[in-house]
Amino acid sequence: MRNTLALSFVLVVVLSALPGLFGASLQCINQGIDGVASPNYATCPSGYTVTGCSCGMACGSYSIENVSGGRTRCFCHLGCNGGRNIDWTLARCCKVSY
Repeated sequence: MRNTLALSFVLVVVLSALPGLFGASLQCINQGIDGVASPNYATCPSGYTVTGCSCGMACGSYSIENVSGGRTRCFCHLGCNGGRNIDWTLARCCKVSY
């Protein structure tokens, strides 16, 4: 177990340093929709890709979808909430800049 944790730590350090070695940086933003009547999706701006999702109303079921214009979005499934609207949806959106 200790060796696995040590290897995981080393991998995280090395992988987080890779973009900087190539003159790149990772930029991330949160794109959210809030409100009782909000749609059950949050779309990343052009140039960004969804890297994580969160859904309100204790709904942990989501998918990452491609939408028009080469953009991606976090889509929260309504089935886990009895078909009612989700009260908020959050997408973590990231891009690599050189």
